[in-house]
Amino acid sequence: MLKKNPFKMLSFLKSSPVLKSIPALTMGCACLLFLPTIASATQLHTSSEGIITHQMGHLFFLFSMVALIFTITGKGLDTQKGWRLIQYSAFFFILWNLDALTAHFLDNQIQAVTIENLSLGKIRVVVHNGSSLLAWIYYILKLDHLLCVPAMLFLYKGLSNLVKEQRQMMGTKEGS
Repeated sequence: MLKKNPFKMLSFLKSSPVLKSIPALTMGCACLLFLPTIASATQLHTSSEGIITHQMGHLFFLFSMVALIFTITGKGLDTQKGWRLIQYSAFFFILWNLDALTAHFLDNQIQAVTIENLSLGKIRVVVHNGSSLLAWIYYILKLDHLLCVPAMLFLYKGLSNLVKEQRQMMGTKEGS
């Protein structure tokens, strides 16, 4: 059976000025994305409505991950590698939400801690009661990416594993 080239009808685009400008547009977009002038990695909520809504979002996500863990266990899906990895992901997302809730409570809700930017690479954690222990706890809480990134990686690996298993099952069904 002879297959037709699906791109043959798009051959008129070879001489198109739009197509010729794609490399320049790609480079322009890359510069905008990868060379920002200001890169603020934290978000502060100025009014109480913002932080309360944000905290409610963390609580909802936390309870959703707890429900996911119980659902996976209850249905016996944790015997499959993909679902087990997703369960690990949910556990790390629970830890991340608890971490974020605590950090937001300390800096946005009770204002026990503030951050002073000293220079581009230096900050100072200012604790209003002078406790160095609280300053260290807050600093460790702000390293929340150490919980969120593994959660996302476990989720990715779990979903990839489930897709791989599904493709293998589809391949064996078609072969028989």
